[in-house]
Amino acid sequence: MNTEVTTLPVPCTGARTGEGPVTWGQHAIWTALQKLRPGDHAYNVPLDGPVPGGMPLEVVERAFSGLLYVHDALRTRVVAGPDGELRQQLDGDGSAPLHLRPGGPAEAAGIGAALRDELWGRAFDYAGEWPVRFGAVVSEGLVHHVVMIFSHTAADAWGLPRLQGDLQALSLGADPVEVRAEAEQAGVLQTLEQAAEQSSARGRRLDAAARRQWRTAAAGARAPQVAAVPPGEPGAPRYRRAHLLSPALPGALARVGETHRTSTASVLLAATAETMAGWAGTGRCGLQLMVNNRFHSGLGRASGPLAMEGYLAVRTEDAADFGELLARTRSASLATYRSAFYDKRALEADLAPYAVDPGVVFERSCWYNDQRVAAPEPAPADWSPEAAGPSTLSWEPATDHGGTVSYVLHMADKPAAIEIAMTADTHLFTPADIERLLRTIERTVLDQARQQG
Repeated sequence: MNTEVTTLPVPCTGARTGEGPVTWGQHAIWTALQKLRPGDHAYNVPLDGPVPGGMPLEVVERAFSGLLYVHDALRTRVVAGPDGELRQQLDGDGSAPLHLRPGGPAEAAGIGAALRDELWGRAFDYAGEWPVRFGAVVSEGLVHHVVMIFSHTAADAWGLPRLQGDLQALSLGADPVEVRAEAEQAGVLQTLEQAAEQSSARGRRLDAAARRQWRTAAAGARAPQVAAVPPGEPGAPRYRRAHLLSPALPGALARVGETHRTSTASVLLAATAETMAGWAGTGRCGLQLMVNNRFHSGLGRASGPLAMEGYLAVRTEDAADFGELLARTRSASLATYRSAFYDKRALEADLAPYAVDPGVVFERSCWYNDQRVAAPEPAPADWSPEAAGPSTLSWEPATDHGGTVSYVLHMADKPAAIEIAMTADTHLFTPADIERLLRTIERTVLDQARQQG
């Protein structure tokens, strides 16, 4: 087969069909994507990796097809009706594209990365196509690297481990009918069932409680007390994004977490709250905290866009030390986790009285997304930041596709490191500000770890 630039259909037939209202997550994501056009591809969710030793192409094709069968979200289109109401349309028959590129084991990683970026860089037709694209790097009939790109209407980062695990099982010969049946027996909810649960009495109670917490957080919002950034060159792109790659953070977070008997997520969030409140000069860090929501019943292994934002509000002023700030952050984040599962349409109505409140407007434009999924390992007894190695800073090209954010902070696992990325509005932050804030978050954690040593 000539795989120079080949696209094959990955079929799925005889699967479940259905139609119904969208989930809270589907509606929220679809609405956000419309605001980002034409840059909405930035919300696509990538997953790729090597296939050690290679695997026959036909086996990989069957595994991809099985994945479509197992997960309804991958066959679900989001369609706006004549009245503007969104519906999810689940197809039982159809196909997703599989893009092939030639390459042997030695060059598969590079070719796979390029293919991932290519497929990621195109927005989906949310109403007209299935929300997944597949890719493979092939040599002599063997696949050495696989790529999957999901629309954010079908998946989020926290759902990737389940998708990856199912793909691995299917590639090793698992029957997709049995994989799906096992999930159903375990109570895993597909997207149509998720929507039904959200409309139930229990779902309405969760929604109402979450929205009460949002109103409480909004009542204390504060606008930043910072000087305006001088305007740049006319026509210059508005948003900058920097990445700080820190080999020292994994060990530092583990050490501080062990000392305070808390999660590394709480430690990193507390360091961020202290840093951003210090920049704002408000004694408070208010932001939109992304929550994966998979601790709710039936969602632990579910696919679909389940992550939503909660309103985190941490008072940083007058904290005696980092331990007290960490306790405040932990308490506030627990309240936020409980308030991140709701109907966003109803929430917007609730927050209408705050529509022009400068504090709420600002804090709702600030985002924090800790996407790390790796289990933290204990810090070695002889750990030190110096031994781990220095951090490195890199920049992406400036862009105008930032939505309406003031800043977005992403935390991600990297090989032997943690990456903190910041996207920021240059009307509020200079490039020097962005670098300083990233390094301050890192330094706060490292300083605490040194004190524990």
